[in-house]
Amino acid sequence: MRRSHTIATQIDYPYEAAYRYLADPASYAQWAAIEPGSFHPLDNGDWTGETRFGGLRHIRFTPPNDYGVLDHAIFVPGEALLWTPMRVVPNEEGTELLFTFLARPGMSEDMFDSAIEWITTDFLMLKSILEARRR
Repeated sequence: MRRSHTIATQIDYPYEAAYRYLADPASYAQWAAIEPGSFHPLDNGDWTGETRFGGLRHIRFTPPNDYGVLDHAIFVPGEALLWTPMRVVPNEEGTELLFTFLARPGMSEDMFDSAIEWITTDFLMLKSILEARRR
């Protein structure tokens, strides 16, 4: 089994609005480690952009659904897709974001820890963006 780490982030922003924002791939570059000017859709439904952690990546998003599922795969074209589980659930007047990162094949402990730091930083950015909208 691969090493995994789940990050839970509470966001003081209504669930329905948080899900709509997160289910729109165009919002991804506003909070994730993607260079915003490089992020754009491809003809096949995937998106592409330069990541801040190294190189061009494609991203495939789960289609909008009624279950809060926001799974996505970040990959280099030609390599296997590794889906990452991500969910939002209502938490009273707010939203709970749950994200499980699974170690990539060949990933060292240091690389894994660094990835968790990047992702945590991304979610803090997301939290600030959404909570600022509530004010």
